[in-house]
Amino acid sequence: MTTPATPAAPEKMEFQTEVKQLLNLMIHSLYSNKEIFLRELISNASDAVDKARFEAITNPSLLGGEPAFKIRIEADKENSILRLSDNGVGMTREELIRNIGTIANSGTKKFVEQLSGDQKKDVSLIGQFGVGFYSVFMVADKVVLTTKRLGSDEPAMRWESAGDGSFTLQEADKAGRGTELEIHLKDDAKQFLDEWQIKNIVRKYSEYVSHPIAFVSKKEDGQSENEVQEEILNTRPPLWRRAKGEVTPEQHKEFYQHLTHDDGEPLAWSHNKVEGALEYTTLLYLPSKAPYDLYYPDRPHGLSLYVKRVFIMNDCKELLPPYLRFMRGVVDSEDLPLNVSREILQKNAVIQKINQAATRKSLALLETLAKEEPEKYKTFWKEFGSVIKEGFHMNWENLDELKRLLRFESSKTGAGEYRGLQDYVVDMKEGQKDIYYLTAENRRAAEGSPHLEVFRKKGVEVLYLVDPIDEWVVQSLTEFDGKKLVNAAKGDLDLGDLSKEEKKHQDEAKGQYEKLMKDLGEKMAETIKEVRVTTRLAESPCCLVADEHDLGANMERILKMSNQKVPESKRILEINPDHPIIQRLNALYEADPANPGLPDWYGVLVDQALLAEGSEIRNPAEYVKKVNGFLANVLENRG
Repeated sequence: MTTPATPAAPEKMEFQTEVKQLLNLMIHSLYSNKEIFLRELISNASDAVDKARFEAITNPSLLGGEPAFKIRIEADKENSILRLSDNGVGMTREELIRNIGTIANSGTKKFVEQLSGDQKKDVSLIGQFGVGFYSVFMVADKVVLTTKRLGSDEPAMRWESAGDGSFTLQEADKAGRGTELEIHLKDDAKQFLDEWQIKNIVRKYSEYVSHPIAFVSKKEDGQSENEVQEEILNTRPPLWRRAKGEVTPEQHKEFYQHLTHDDGEPLAWSHNKVEGALEYTTLLYLPSKAPYDLYYPDRPHGLSLYVKRVFIMNDCKELLPPYLRFMRGVVDSEDLPLNVSREILQKNAVIQKINQAATRKSLALLETLAKEEPEKYKTFWKEFGSVIKEGFHMNWENLDELKRLLRFESSKTGAGEYRGLQDYVVDMKEGQKDIYYLTAENRRAAEGSPHLEVFRKKGVEVLYLVDPIDEWVVQSLTEFDGKKLVNAAKGDLDLGDLSKEEKKHQDEAKGQYEKLMKDLGEKMAETIKEVRVTTRLAESPCCLVADEHDLGANMERILKMSNQKVPESKRILEINPDHPIIQRLNALYEADPANPGLPDWYGVLVDQALLAEGSEIRNPAEYVKKVNGFLANVLENRG
């Protein structure tokens, strides 16, 4: 008789440092809502089943005599053990260490940094950061995991940990594929063995999981042996497959939370079934809060893709353009092959048509929200407005729709309030032909700009473009509703019929100040391109403006902050012929064109114009010296 081989002794291993930090966080019960551990474990089991089913599409023999997929939950009250198993893809020894022993991309550090102290919000972070498995240690003082990889000749592996910073690994006896979890519950977590509690949690969080979730129990039957019975807890069809009118708002909110692990509610949703040459269903959700990593270049994004109700992949980025990466939802196609790969998706004509349709539906959803629920749209814009603006360099096909979605602060709004371009056009003054805007570092800088003086005087609204990406947006946003967009700080300002009198006065002043402007331009030639009289100013003596096709001051500032090389450019100094300083300076020049003090006055004027727009001056110490000299002369004369 052959003696069975003695299993190798368990191998003890240490968790990655960040996993230790996370375990400490979980074990000390940071969260009161401990029930979400079951949501996370079921989600992991569902993902494992999805992967197994996908691998078996091209090789059905992998499933052997167990073609049906299932997730099972069993409560062992006698031993205080909750068991959860799946017949999904399972893990090899290497995968087990990689998936449970480490966390990629400093996940725990970011996770801890995002904690707010609000337990409801903090709980939702678990799923967002991909650390869901470790939530089991909120309720367990020991976890035993046994797993066998689908299609692998490697033996099954047993993983065990008490959440104390280490775990053990050893070979195990398990014939079938998948993963089994034994959760040894803490004394204060025994309620999770109650049948009612388990069913309630599953139906609350996991009702729309597309694989059967069975609760296993033993039926007491007097004289006969206990009979094992299973009750399927998620019996309803996938939400997106149901008729649009049958789904309630509450069901949409529940499904959104199941799909995204976001405890918040969606701002809006769009449910559509398309039939004809192509058949597919889209269910799109607009989140109310931006994820922490929205602007990370390698962040997974996209919709969940199903083919004939069979899950294919999460985060299918081919289904929406990057500027709509905040949208969540499901696409279920009848026309794609079940074994479709990401490489095929990138060139597939069906996917391209679904992408175009999903993009249109997303933009229509946003436009409807903006018209019918402006307060909700304001919430959306604060969270995702900068992402939408990326579309002006990514999607020429839908520029008109994007223009209608834009919102900006303006000289007519308070801080944190927004105006659309259509609102601006409706309120334009009689005789106004253009839409005016000003780019600036922030609202305060925009409000203090001398370029706005004539607009305030005339009561003309100016949009404040204070988001860095706005500088790139206006390169594509050149007109709206037949109205040209004009930078208030560029070019020779022309307010048309609104400034007839000022233009006449400007022409008269050109001759009066011609010699002063020529002298100022020659002596400050290293700094400025030219000098001219303007109607742009009402209170300030002068300002600097860029030529129509030159970089503006704000764009230069952004490029320098990004460590990019900025081409040397000079701007135009515009002078206010009605300002006392300019009038006295002209008189000083006419009295003595060789006056040695004139260059100092010129330098101070240019430096003040730079400071007024928020730019740096070349020599602050020299500027202060000149101003102090002027002040001393004034005080001496008054003394």
